[in-house]
Amino acid sequence: QARKQLKRHHRLLEKRCDMLTTKEEAIVEAILKYDERLKSAYNWKEAFIDWYDLSADAEQAKRTLDQWYQQGHRICHDAVESRIKTIQNWETEVINYHRLRFTNAVVEGRHNKIKALQRRHYFTRNRNVYENRILVECNWAYMDGIA
Repeated sequence: QARKQLKRHHRLLEKRCDMLTTKEEAIVEAILKYDERLKSAYNWKEAFIDWYDLSADAEQAKRTLDQWYQQGHRICHDAVESRIKTIQNWETEVINYHRLRFTNAVVEGRHNKIKALQRRHYFTRNRNVYENRILVECNWAYMDGIA
């Protein structure tokens, strides 16, 4: 029963707690009752999301990140220890986000759109059509302002 539930609904455990519907919340609660370590790992994941969203500045982020490490070490699981090691290796970069809150998400999104266009227009013979399509796809907000 537990294995079947986990296999069917494992993606719900990856979803943010505040994004779950009431039906999904009930399913997640039922899944988390099967194993205490799974429940603590899920709560640890949610604590990381809260840390990321709610840390006001870099100093507070550093303090609460250390608490998050301690919470993870108490779980005593190899996967959790691996995640902690990864975050520790990139700690300065992760903390820097809280110093100046901007990311390159827009650039990455446009890059992914261009890659998708390249796949769709592989045999396009007219280079101008291809380049204009990139300009239109990647600049919708700008184009809306003009029209």
